[in-house]
Amino acid sequence: MNLLQQFKENIRHNNLFHAGDHLLLAVSGGIDSVVLCELCSQAGYSFTIAHCNFQLRGEESERDQEFVKKLAEKYNAELFLQKFETASYAKEKKLSIQVAARELRYGWFAELLDAKEKKEAPVKVLTAHHLNDNIETLMMNFFKGTGVAGLRGMLPEQGRIVRPLLFATKEELLLFAKDNNLDWVQDSSNESDKYSPKRSITWLPTFNGSGRSKFYTSNRSTGIKRTLSRKKGMNSISPFLN
Repeated sequence: MNLLQQFKENIRHNNLFHAGDHLLLAVSGGIDSVVLCELCSQAGYSFTIAHCNFQLRGEESERDQEFVKKLAEKYNAELFLQKFETASYAKEKKLSIQVAARELRYGWFAELLDAKEKKEAPVKVLTAHHLNDNIETLMMNFFKGTGVAGLRGMLPEQGRIVRPLLFATKEELLLFAKDNNLDWVQDSSNESDKYSPKRSITWLPTFNGSGRSKFYTSNRSTGIKRTLSRKKGMNSISPFLN
């Protein structure tokens, strides 16, 4: 199956969302979120785009915002933009930049969801986390000593957060982007570990073939945990979700 077919099958298999749901795509302008937009479009889903400008990279942050504006025009999608004083918030709350940005991001997403759900069908926030991200998260949790719970990695669905690309490797997303002539912006902070500790794990192996398959099969075994989460009524977004 090609990536689009795998995307559709993953949504169906994990019952992530339905045609009548309103999708809010978290879009940075990087390759992962750009591919997510294109896949949703090709699969026939309508969506809204939400972009966070954390104002941490000067002109690059403004460039990314302008790029996402044009991306929303391309897909004729409603666009929500929010600028954050991330550095000031982090200092005030005594948080790392990464944690501060996560709190601000998911807090804003929750506000958007609550507002939209008063007027529309159920809403899901879609993020573009992929298989490589999940491997990095799992390894970070392992080294932080989070125990068995942390070793599950990210879930395909957690409350109103949906991660429909966890089946795909970064390499597959890059190939899809090139095959579909997609443009994206490059985040220079990805080249350092200033804001993202996960980037310091440079020795992680590339997972392909049977290794990739085994890892994803293991992830699917967390379906029991997702069912338990639904029973506990996890209807709000935790600002500390990955």
